[in-house]
Amino acid sequence: MTEGGGPRDFADLAELERIATEGWVGPVRTFVQAGAGAGLGIRANRAAHAKWSLRARVLVDVSRVDTTTTVLGVPLDLPVLIAPSGLHTLVCPEGEVATARGARDANTVMVLSSATGRSIEDVTAVGGNVWFQLYWGRDRAQVRRLVDLAATCGCRALCLTVDMPVPPLLGPEMRGGVAGVAHVRPRYLPSRGEATAAGTWEHDQRLTWRDLAWLREVCELPLVVKGVMTAEDAVRAAECGVEGIVVSNHGGRALDTPVGTMDVLPSIAAALDRADARTEIYVDGGFRHGGEVVAALALGARAVLVGRPALWALKVGGAPGVARMIELLGHELSATMARVGATAISEIDASRICAVASLSAPPES
Repeated sequence: MTEGGGPRDFADLAELERIATEGWVGPVRTFVQAGAGAGLGIRANRAAHAKWSLRARVLVDVSRVDTTTTVLGVPLDLPVLIAPSGLHTLVCPEGEVATARGARDANTVMVLSSATGRSIEDVTAVGGNVWFQLYWGRDRAQVRRLVDLAATCGCRALCLTVDMPVPPLLGPEMRGGVAGVAHVRPRYLPSRGEATAAGTWEHDQRLTWRDLAWLREVCELPLVVKGVMTAEDAVRAAECGVEGIVVSNHGGRALDTPVGTMDVLPSIAAALDRADARTEIYVDGGFRHGGEVVAALALGARAVLVGRPALWALKVGGAPGVARMIELLGHELSATMARVGATAISEIDASRICAVASLSAPPES
């Protein structure tokens, strides 16, 4: 927020990031912005977007462009969801309550993290479409209580994060950031002893695909598995009957490897297509423009999720800032769709993009 108390406007997400982060100092900025290890995963996500080029089409009637879609059967204004991220109270006193209000006003989904700074009850009281992101701890009774609470409070889906079987390997920068915000306690992380904002949770390392059957038995909510980065795991998830997967490397905060989500999305989508799976595909990882959303949809995703941009928007403008950020991506999405000749989300297919490496033909004279 500005000193006068009102939200500062922004023309794009690059400007939003600059405005938000200039107001952060020390550990909060590091905790939000940094990743695991040397940050290879963060850089890989952004680099992967640059490997795809949009194919402009002309003389198409684009006087009306429709960005609406459905996710798990629920109508949304655009295929951009808010990814789960912890401790929104670090950047705004209202925390996740304000984020949920912004998502509601933009008519999209907010995925509430187990590491939330606000209670599930407070967040879902806002209304809108809230999913709950679950970390599976060793105490199965506690897992059951948390799943029941999410369902009772009105969460519309369960998003199980599976890419953190052990705590991430952090570099010196992130270790400093984690230590600097360790006094803030996340609400629902399963932990042994003292939990920290880093999420030193006690994940059940015995967890396997077989355990999804138990989760199905105790929870009737649609199940989304987050953290899939290979075609093999995507097919296995579909065989387990999950309603959706999130192609994700945890925003570069899990395995520190130079493979971005948009690098693996095509093979995952192709594998699920061959398997004739009905599993919906979502993807996160460095999305900063509506044109990148078009590319993801063209490669087989049904929707994308944004994480850090929601925190930037929350810092700059609270709930209205979050709604503004989503609406800005929607405007960019609509304008890009017009330029590639797609007037509806259903028309965005592989013909709208091409790999940059394939642009090798000499220019016409």
